[in-house]
Amino acid sequence: MTIVQDNARFDFIVVGKGTAGNVFAGRLAENPNARILVVEAGVENAKDLEAIRVPSNAMDLRDSEYDWSFKATMVKRDDYERIEKPNTGGKVLGGNLSLNSFTWAPGSKVTFDMWEDVIYHDDTNAYSPELKKICQKGPIPIAHSKLIPEMQPFRGLLTKAWNSAGHPVTENIFDGTMPSLTHSVNTIYKGRRSGSFLYVADKPNVTILPQVHPRNLIIDVADKTCRDVTVILSSGQELNLFAAREVIVSEGVFETPRLLMLRGIGPSAELKKHGIPVINDSPHVGQHLLDYPCVYFVLRLKNGFGMDDYVLQKGTPYKNQAIKTYQNNYSGSLGSGFLEMVGFLRIDKYLEKDPLFRQAKACKDNKDLFCPYGQPHFKLDFVCLFGRAFQWYYPTPSKGNYITVMVDLQRCPAAS
Repeated sequence: MTIVQDNARFDFIVVGKGTAGNVFAGRLAENPNARILVVEAGVENAKDLEAIRVPSNAMDLRDSEYDWSFKATMVKRDDYERIEKPNTGGKVLGGNLSLNSFTWAPGSKVTFDMWEDVIYHDDTNAYSPELKKICQKGPIPIAHSKLIPEMQPFRGLLTKAWNSAGHPVTENIFDGTMPSLTHSVNTIYKGRRSGSFLYVADKPNVTILPQVHPRNLIIDVADKTCRDVTVILSSGQELNLFAAREVIVSEGVFETPRLLMLRGIGPSAELKKHGIPVINDSPHVGQHLLDYPCVYFVLRLKNGFGMDDYVLQKGTPYKNQAIKTYQNNYSGSLGSGFLEMVGFLRIDKYLEKDPLFRQAKACKDNKDLFCPYGQPHFKLDFVCLFGRAFQWYYPTPSKGNYITVMVDLQRCPAAS
């Protein structure tokens, strides 16, 4: 167990250990003389936890001990009502990337050129060599989803249906033309989940302090710099920690603004309502969150076209064999995230039928309000089993095969 003493000193302190926080720490650690402390509210040993590293366990991580189990706010209006929806937040080293459903896709080329924090693998040369360029360096291994042989009939019919609607199929969504059906690239490599926790693993100059909560940022009012952090241990003891260079706050969209505002950094009117002295009147802290909506569909399939009896249903011969195969060398269906095919879709013809859309488009130099540069409007994930992580209000069926289709709106109107 990591032991950090009160008044300990480091060069950098990173508060928050999700994808961004670990990347910050990992990059800083490239200087062997820099001493970095990562403050983590959850457990630190994500790379050693089978619950996290086995891809087929992803459906069981929601509301687990590794999930903050945030809930969306209830919304009820005359024209719209939303039920309370779980919002998973990773309470473990690596944050949400330690719990999510694996899909890795870069933004459209017109948005940004490329990520460099991952490295792409195609050990069996199953795809075009030109795809190796998508990520040639980086600490997080990714790869195309390893195709499950039993799902070949499903993939064939899905591709046929996609083509029949007049939509393209391509493997190269990385050169700027994303709308298509493609094989998913996932944060899974050789049957194991990847995550930013790999980036800080075994680095001698990175200290990870787990299961502590940041209580306060100590800010010098004179020059408005933060050099100290107060944290609370699980025992209730407080530690004061010091950074010679910088304190980096990277606690995610909810916790980062909360910590900043409690210390007096945020909209002054909001801070004064709660009696918090204003250090920096920053009107954008805690504002402008855009949470894209998702809709989940579950459809019953003919037997033999889903993987439910390999993973979800207890005591089946398929599941027993799948467990043995995975325990042997991390192979077989349990090493899959079950998301083999992803569709990126534009619906221009549908939108053009709406007079309000045409009117608004005319006011924007005749550009699409949502995706003006050819980006996809929607992302469709085709998961070849009952997605119980997304259908939390419905019991997992004890028999039968299913498909879960996750429809994600890629860009909100406000973002345009």
